[in-house]
Amino acid sequence: MSLKSPQNQDANKSAQIEEDDLAYTSSAASAILYQTPRGGQQLLWVIVVFIVVMIVWASLAYVDEFTRGEGQVIPSQYVQIVQNLEGGIVNEVFVKEGQAVERGQPLLRLDDKRFSFSLRESEVNQSQLLSQSLRLKAEAVGEPFPEDELLALVPEKIVAAEKALYFARAQELNTSNQVIVQQVVQKRQELSEWQAKFQRLKRSYNLLKDELDLTAPLVAQGAVSQVEVLRLRRELNDVQGEMKAAQLAIPRINSSLSESEQKLAAAESAFRSRSQAEYNEVKAELNRLNESSQAIADQVDRTLVVSPVTGTIKQLFVKTLGGVIQPGRDLVAIVPTEDKLRVEARVSPADIAFLHPQQKAVVKFTAYDFSVHGGLTGEVINISPDTITDEEGNSFYVVQIETEQSFLGSEVNPKPIIAGMTVSVDILTGQKTVLDYILKPILKTKQLALRER
Repeated sequence: MSLKSPQNQDANKSAQIEEDDLAYTSSAASAILYQTPRGGQQLLWVIVVFIVVMIVWASLAYVDEFTRGEGQVIPSQYVQIVQNLEGGIVNEVFVKEGQAVERGQPLLRLDDKRFSFSLRESEVNQSQLLSQSLRLKAEAVGEPFPEDELLALVPEKIVAAEKALYFARAQELNTSNQVIVQQVVQKRQELSEWQAKFQRLKRSYNLLKDELDLTAPLVAQGAVSQVEVLRLRRELNDVQGEMKAAQLAIPRINSSLSESEQKLAAAESAFRSRSQAEYNEVKAELNRLNESSQAIADQVDRTLVVSPVTGTIKQLFVKTLGGVIQPGRDLVAIVPTEDKLRVEARVSPADIAFLHPQQKAVVKFTAYDFSVHGGLTGEVINISPDTITDEEGNSFYVVQIETEQSFLGSEVNPKPIIAGMTVSVDILTGQKTVLDYILKPILKTKQLALRER
């Protein structure tokens, strides 16, 4: 009886397993597996798994696709030429060539004496017309003089003069209407007297009538003489006559009173109408003067020439203090340096098909190491409608890109960028999988293969 070691038993089991596996494979594969050592089989499986994983990764992993171009930095705006509309004498020059300036910063000052004098004169006229217009408005509507309102707007001296004129005109109106006013007062008093007299006569008439009614029956009884009755009747007739006279007088006096009151109202209305007409004229003149004053104020403001943009002084055309500037003459040339830069890049016609505005781009400046300072992100804003051919016969499209900022680095330590710097531009046109890049030359070769003569 022979004994087998554990190693021999394991080997026999492995051989038995391999023989079982071979039963399910082809003859060629069985031969390969049968002849291949076990370590080699494991390595083969690892390679197969690795290749499968790499194919899956390559089909799922995307990389950015760029179109590249070369170009340079251009000003985002053209050179700004500063002029002055009116011209004048140079009093001060605040800047020099090459100096950086901000938008609204003073550049130079012109003499403003002639405009300042006209402006002060216009302001005085404005104050007078404004005070006059408010005084006439108060007269036209019958309101008190607006002293407090005027004191807040115009000098006190002008207000005092208009106030005195307001009361003088009011007194003049009262004087011219004094006769009519006296007539109105007299008619009202006369009307009141007649009305009182009529009421008194009416009471007397009623009393006499009652007395007559009581006395007349006593004549038949002999208690009262006929003469007494006649006297009462005569007095009653007299009172009745006076009542009728009063009744006729009251309407006549009323009519006369109304006529006088109408004359008074007409006089006041005529005064207010004249005031209203004068107010309209003054108001129109004030509006015209306001417009001209604004124009003069603009002229005064323009004597201080300021920069219209943020930029750098390229050229000073005026340097002599006291020099005379003709209207519309060029004073300063400024190269704008706003918050954004504009890059003009050349792109090959073969790469233009996938470009369009609003695509993102990365701008790299040759003056700064990209690995150290990085680049600026931007956006395509314009593509030339046709190719441009240079002196060497090269055709290209011009693509303009606007960056998000105008410097590299941080705001604490910015790296300046100026017009004319050369750049390389990477424009993001899309994404593609790694597998697409790997298969691209194969597919391209397949399309061109077997077509030669």
